[in-house]
This record gives sequence, structure tokens and C-alpha cells, in this order.
Amino acid sequence: MNIGNCLIVLLLAVLLNIIVYMVFRKYFYGKPDAGMKFLAVNIFKDIVWLVVSLMIVDQTRENFLFIVICFIAASILIYGSVIKRINKS
Repeated sequence: MNIGNCLIVLLLAVLLNIIVYMVFRKYFYGKPDAGMKFLAVNIFKDIVWLVVSLMIVDQTRENFLFIVICFIAASILIYGSVIKRINKS
């Protein structure tokens, strides 16, 4: 796998997660059904990220495993921070 493609996939995941988290904090936090609204936006973000990632990297088993690991790590980080913030309110 090309290191440049790996970095693009990672940076895209980080950037999109930051954007979704900022949208959550600004528009959804403290309002009714904030978690469900976040979930809808996050699923859309994940689909966009997956499509773009699959277009960037070569479609091999190793690259797919890398994308899956990135997806799981990014999901754990963003869901963990959103759940903590929702539970504080």
C-alpha cells in the first residue's frame, strides 16, 4: 500500500470526525434527540468516507483491512466522546 494513500485515508477520517463533532457540539448538543441526530449525520459521514477511501486505495485484502481498522478506531473515538458529553448533560 502506498504510504501517501494511507495518510490521505487517515487524515480524511480525522478531518471528517472533527467536522461532525463540531456540528454535534454547535447544533445538536443539549437539544432533544441529540444522539439520534448525531447518529444520522455520522452514518452519512461514514458512507462518504468509505466511498472516497475505496476510490483512493487499491482494492486488495490488506487495504480493506486497513480501512476497517481505521473505521473502527475512528468510530470508537468519536462515539466515546459524544456519549461522554451527552451523559454529562
